[in-house]
Amino acid sequence: MKKLLLFILPLTFCFNTVKAQEFSEGDNYLQVGYGFGLGYGRLLNAYQVYDGYKFSGFGPVGLSFERAVTDHIGVGASLSYSTYGATWVQNDFIGQTYDYSYRWNTLAIMARGAYHFSVRNDKIDPYIGVGLGFLKYGYKWTSSDPAFNETNNSVALGTPLGYQFLGGIRFMFSDNVGGFAEVGYGLAVGNIGLTMKF
Repeated sequence: MKKLLLFILPLTFCFNTVKAQEFSEGDNYLQVGYGFGLGYGRLLNAYQVYDGYKFSGFGPVGLSFERAVTDHIGVGASLSYSTYGATWVQNDFIGQTYDYSYRWNTLAIMARGAYHFSVRNDKIDPYIGVGLGFLKYGYKWTSSDPAFNETNNSVALGTPLGYQFLGGIRFMFSDNVGGFAEVGYGLAVGNIGLTMKF
């Protein structure tokens, strides 16, 4: 992660007067990516002490669109989804065993804006950006214990306001297909994926 950040940041300062650049007014970009660095697995690992503990989940997976409104400014939107959970078996004080499961889902819909820097290589597109939008959280906690009450085990849900700050870079393999990487603060610490330009 640190190596990627050290690679992206210097590129943002490579200003250039060269006309040829990857990001140009009127271009459209559709991106599909996968995020990492959420840490849900570490949070749920508190239940590893119980028998039969099993963690599962994925994401966030994301889809984003960006349109170049100038040669340096892009606006668009993103949609991301993640789901994580765990199951385990727990004994009560008289030796009875009960199954427990917990699952957490997050859906994020955001408007995004980015500033794109001109660099000497017209295949590379470094940028910084911000996002603002809506987060929907959901969780389900269940148990086979007849005394279990989900209300007594409620989880405080986060604010529905979502935001992100990011630095990223695109590299085009061809005129229309490329890859991207982003780091920052938001639904994930980092994202990688594919870009389609049209």
